[in-house]
Amino acid sequence: MAHRDSISELSALTEALVLEHRAEEERYRAILEGQPVSRRKAEGLSWSPVRIVATRFTMGGRPTVEVEADAGQPGAFRPGSAVQLSSADSKGESVDHRGIVRSARGLLAEVVLDGAELPAQAQHRMWTLDARFDERSFQEMARALSDVLNAGRDGKPSRLAALREVILGYARPEPVGPEAFVHPDLNPSQCAAVGHALTAQEVTTVHGPPGTGKTTTLVQLVKSLVRRGEKVMCSAPSNAAVDLLVERMGNAGLKVVRIGHPMRIDPSVVDRSLDRLVEADPDHKQVKTYRRQAEEAAREAEMQFRSFGPEQRAARREAFAEARALRKEADRLEAFLADRVVEAAEVVCCTLVGAADRLLTGRRFGTVVIDEAGQALEPAAWIPLRAAERVVLAGDASQLPPTVKAPEAIKAGLGISLLEKAIDRERNVHLLDTQYRMHADIMAFPNARFYEGRLLAHESVADRTLGSLPPLSFIDTAGRGWDEERATPEADTTGRSHASIRNPEEAAFIVDRVRELREAQPDATMGVIAPYRAQVTLLEELLHSDKASAEGRLSIQTVDGFQGQERDIMVIGLTRSNADGTVGFLSEYRRMNVAMTRARMHLLVVGDSATLGSDDFYAAFTAHCEGAGAYRSCWEWA
Repeated sequence: MAHRDSISELSALTEALVLEHRAEEERYRAILEGQPVSRRKAEGLSWSPVRIVATRFTMGGRPTVEVEADAGQPGAFRPGSAVQLSSADSKGESVDHRGIVRSARGLLAEVVLDGAELPAQAQHRMWTLDARFDERSFQEMARALSDVLNAGRDGKPSRLAALREVILGYARPEPVGPEAFVHPDLNPSQCAAVGHALTAQEVTTVHGPPGTGKTTTLVQLVKSLVRRGEKVMCSAPSNAAVDLLVERMGNAGLKVVRIGHPMRIDPSVVDRSLDRLVEADPDHKQVKTYRRQAEEAAREAEMQFRSFGPEQRAARREAFAEARALRKEADRLEAFLADRVVEAAEVVCCTLVGAADRLLTGRRFGTVVIDEAGQALEPAAWIPLRAAERVVLAGDASQLPPTVKAPEAIKAGLGISLLEKAIDRERNVHLLDTQYRMHADIMAFPNARFYEGRLLAHESVADRTLGSLPPLSFIDTAGRGWDEERATPEADTTGRSHASIRNPEEAAFIVDRVRELREAQPDATMGVIAPYRAQVTLLEELLHSDKASAEGRLSIQTVDGFQGQERDIMVIGLTRSNADGTVGFLSEYRRMNVAMTRARMHLLVVGDSATLGSDDFYAAFTAHCEGAGAYRSCWEWA
């Protein structure tokens, strides 16, 4: 989609974001308002009735409530789930409180509230706990796009406007030579990427295909930036990707602070979270003292709840006023301590939306690094970039794209990441060309299809095998009559009911091959991928006992679940088998790139060439396997 300038391009993107927002909002409204509570409970979207068991404050002074449900699906809510507590007040009007699930077990859950604590009368009411549409991300993306669109319009010099024009390709980057950079742990392409990123004035694009050491490269870049006195922000679309950065940066000796909701931070890095670092400050003891005194004052006020004499009313007002003053003082001191922690950090890590945290408002960073930028919605990427003097976009536009659910938003361009634009528009792009994961035969087809044959397999992995097991095999199920079938409609993560696809005969065949591989290679790690949730569910049922006995060496997931991971052996079942040659979801080739490139030493793909042959990508893969001597027929096992 051609645009005449950055303003028209970003204006169109804003319209696409509105379409996606409306579609998501309507989807949740249909779920929560269009279905009775009984149906929502049956689909695992609501608990009702719910009692308030206890209220307290968690680390950081956030009010929390512990709730217990009389009815609903146990385990329906998980840590990190966005929820809403609803009840009717004495006038029959709805009272809503939003929050995030901190912990959940059975029909018990602890919810960290977004705003003020519940009133004392809350424990005397019955509530409903619903999954909710968390619109904060849309609000922050819209705000960021507005800032980027309006940057420089007042005629004043604007760094954001300059970055906008260069990143989107409407202005040339300032020409500078790379810094000579050599590091014993990096190969020449990694060193070149770091050297260019150290001197580029606007943007550097680090294109990191699977297994090429992108994170290792970013760690050395950030260390070099910090060494020369810069403060760096590292951001990514998902909490998991941010936590990996925190772990790797921390292990490299950098002073890191992880900003984000404590319920969404992995336990392995929680000691580097802002809340934990603030709590570790010696001055935080006073915060705890203020909060304890506030709770005591509030309890004193509640003791007067049923006394209505003038003296009792005055005492109650005074106790409430004291509690409010103490909490305000606790919040003020804690905010000061948090600001001190952030100020002292060398590297700040957060999600893209997390970069809108009020603690970061007004702060500038010498460099903002966005990892896994190929999965980021462009409006989300602009949230941290507003604080940047320079930008590093890192990722692979040939792997999983941004998640966009509204077809009209995809058509309007929301599914194209800023990384993809930067690569297409040649914004200082540096390919990491050596991969350290796959046997050369596993790499060959994805390399030819997605990377123009530019990838190299490092000598440490190029010929690495599991004994006599060949690195690549395609088993053709054509002619067996193993037709796909529609599964019973099920609710997805947003509660939408939909029919998925499964293939029982193919699944049974894959189970036999998995067991053969496990018997031959008992110490190898193995992953099993299917493109459809119904097929994954079926495989999990069939391999339940195998998985239990594998002690963590066997995983079964969709493609998305394996992003960023690798296994010694990967087994992919393509599922589709029909007379029409319909491949459906399999036509998202970037997902297949992810699936194929998870394997270290053995990749086994099972599929029906009669169905797949109507698609150029899979016809080419079948031909590649035939040419490489990796083609087999399932009739060999008949």
